[in-house]
Amino acid sequence: MKKVVAIVALAVLTLTAMSGCSGNSGGSTTCGTYVNMSADDQTQAVKKMLTSRHGSASDADIALAKISVNAYCQKAGMEKSAIDGVYDS
Repeated sequence: MKKVVAIVALAVLTLTAMSGCSGNSGGSTTCGTYVNMSADDQTQAVKKMLTSRHGSASDADIALAKISVNAYCQKAGMEKSAIDGVYDS
């Protein structure tokens, strides 16, 4: 029984990790994923977050939001927090 539970847990963790790498989740991207993204992917994640909240995003809006998200994600213990949590902090 323990072996089955371990296999199921491993499968869930693998699928979770794969889904985090499979695309741009916008504001639901976790800080742990965000900080490991390329600069271009970070820009796209922030752009998607902003456009889903506001309908559009200028280059200046994106640049300012990236600064805020970067600072937000540098706080200790934020690895599992979504980047759109920056609006709550």
